[in-house]
Amino acid sequence: MSLVQTQSLTKIYGTGETAVTALDHVNIQINAGEFVAVMGPSGCGKSTLLHLLGGLDRATEGRVIIDGHALTDLSDAALTELRRRKIGFVFQFFNLIPVLNATENAALPLTLDGLSPAKAKARANEWLTKVGLGNRLHSRPDAYPLNCAWPLSSTG
Repeated sequence: MSLVQTQSLTKIYGTGETAVTALDHVNIQINAGEFVAVMGPSGCGKSTLLHLLGGLDRATEGRVIIDGHALTDLSDAALTELRRRKIGFVFQFFNLIPVLNATENAALPLTLDGLSPAKAKARANEWLTKVGLGNRLHSRPDAYPLNCAWPLSSTG
C-alpha cells in the first residue's frame, strides 16, 4: 500500500471564463522509503499539489489518500488529527506565532496533541537544541529580520 496517493486530482480556482486549472487529473503514488521532489516553474501547481496532499485545501475533483485514509472522507477534526500526527510541513515563509518564543512555538502542537505543557516544553527544547537552535530557545520569531541569516552556532 502506498503512503501517499492521488487519483485524478484536480484543482480549479474561480469559475466560468476566469477559471484557472491548477492541477488537471494528477495521479501519483509514493511508497514508504521513497524520496520525492516536486519541481517545476512558477505557477505550475507545486504549492497547490502540496496543499492538497497536506489537507490544507480541498480538491475540486479526485482524491488524496494518506496512509490509507481518503482525505475527502474525513471530518475536519479527523483531518486535523491526521495532519498533526502524519504530515509535516516546512513552509517557505515561517508560520510562527510572533508573541511566542522558539520553545513555545515548537511546544504548541505537542500541547494541542495532549502532552503536558512541561513535557512539551522539554521535548521542544531537546529538538531545537538537536537542530542547532539551542542558543535561540527564548528568541521570538521577530528577533531577526527576514532577510538575515540566524547565527546557528554558539560561536556564530
